[in-house]
Amino acid sequence: MEKVTENSSFMYTIWLVLALICLGYYIVCATYAGVGSSFIFIWLMGAVFFGLIFAVRVLEIKGIIHVAKVLRICFIVIMAAGVSLFIFIEVLIIKGMTAKPKDNCDYIIVLGCQIRGDHITRSLKNRLDVAVSYAIDNPDTTIIVSGGRGKGENTTEAFAMYNYLVSKGIDGSRIIQEDNSTDTSENMKYSVQYIENTDSLVGIATNNFHIARSRLLARHAGLNNTCGMPAESDHILFINYMVREAIGIVKDFVFGNF
Repeated sequence: MEKVTENSSFMYTIWLVLALICLGYYIVCATYAGVGSSFIFIWLMGAVFFGLIFAVRVLEIKGIIHVAKVLRICFIVIMAAGVSLFIFIEVLIIKGMTAKPKDNCDYIIVLGCQIRGDHITRSLKNRLDVAVSYAIDNPDTTIIVSGGRGKGENTTEAFAMYNYLVSKGIDGSRIIQEDNSTDTSENMKYSVQYIENTDSLVGIATNNFHIARSRLLARHAGLNNTCGMPAESDHILFINYMVREAIGIVKDFVFGNF
């Protein structure tokens, strides 16, 4: 039976702690936003993953099972590479979060997100409020509200956004509705069709964690001169959003969206 060293005890304790953190955060998110809230299932998966590693390590220490050295090395290499990539992407995301919008944008693209029936959500309101503030200070800027109609939505996100902006005193003639997109890549792909010159200065209004990915997708869609207009994010779900965004960036890279 393998002797339990101080280092081995420390390591399997870390796996247990990580499993409990993931489970705890999942419970918090599910209680706060509902079990169907976007992407929170990843925390339950994380709890299972780290819990399994902990269980395997305990069984190995007790001599019940044996893990080959080559498998240990492969696991360490994969974990190290994954953590390094995750940190690199999170640095990009954080850099995008600190973006400052430039004055006198030719256009603003306000990215849609889920509405409930006809009502905008808090996240979407934050994006729109940033756009309202900017539009008041920059009266020559054209606003593109981008978002189609999804499940549980009585109207398009673009129309709901249009109504909100008009209710805040923004002239409807300044607002273009792009109402066919279903994700961020399509937001950019379809919005660029309303922009005559792809060298125009375009501000992208979205939640702070979403700025970096949105600008990468905008560049892929052909927009050469963009700036971020970060809006606040929900504080409780913020960690969930940061992890989701990192996975989204990897997905878009793999599928050639950048």
